[in-house]
Amino acid sequence: MSYDPIIFIAGMPRAGSMWTYNVCRSLIRAVGKQPWPEVVPQDESAAIREALSRPPLSGQAYCIKTHFEIPLGKPHMRIICNYRDIRDAMLSFMRFTRCSFEKALAAARGSMKLTDHYLQAGDRYVHPVNYEQMTSAPVETIKAIAGFLSIDVSMEEVRRIAGDLSRESVQHRLEKLAAVEVDDSGRVSAEGKDGKLSSAMNQDGSFRVYDHETGFQSNHIGMHQDGEWRKVLSDAEQAELMEAASDWLLRYGFRP
Repeated sequence: MSYDPIIFIAGMPRAGSMWTYNVCRSLIRAVGKQPWPEVVPQDESAAIREALSRPPLSGQAYCIKTHFEIPLGKPHMRIICNYRDIRDAMLSFMRFTRCSFEKALAAARGSMKLTDHYLQAGDRYVHPVNYEQMTSAPVETIKAIAGFLSIDVSMEEVRRIAGDLSRESVQHRLEKLAAVEVDDSGRVSAEGKDGKLSSAMNQDGSFRVYDHETGFQSNHIGMHQDGEWRKVLSDAEQAELMEAASDWLLRYGFRP
């Protein structure tokens, strides 16, 4: 890297931002640096404050995943914004957090606003990552991210990263997380007592397991197909969602 920007992966929830985050961390390691924070926090607020208050240490590169609004037009920042058909993202959010339609719709409104913040300004320090393109062409997506970050890596390294973060590889990791037990207070069983694992509460009071090495969580990805919102949501819910999202969908080229 010819400079030391603060890298933010800052797109909407449930649009592949955790995959993109791990891609960036892998690219940083590929050029001999250490992504910071080394341990992935559940709450990134303190990491953002520290990154904005001091330059990285020698051999470090700041790489932070967030769903906060990061200010634009900053030459010392590089922002990657994942986005997705908001209807699929909203249903994925409902399933992941086990929340109601009303809460998921409120989250979807926030996601649309967040995407507009990053992608409507034409900021040259922002790189969009479309979820459909990411899942269908991961190698090309990783290559484009490396170019945006001015990280020079070989195609062999790009393909290796794509393999390490393939759906099958991530699913295997998630299956291990799903096998870790969490008690009623949110404490993980012995497998997580080394500090690498903790729990995150779902909105129904249950827990999922959080991996601090990658940020992935149990149930992070599912085997569901895009477009299932048409079958899962009631007619009234679909109408309410479309009323909120129609203009946004057209703005980003998604079919009604």
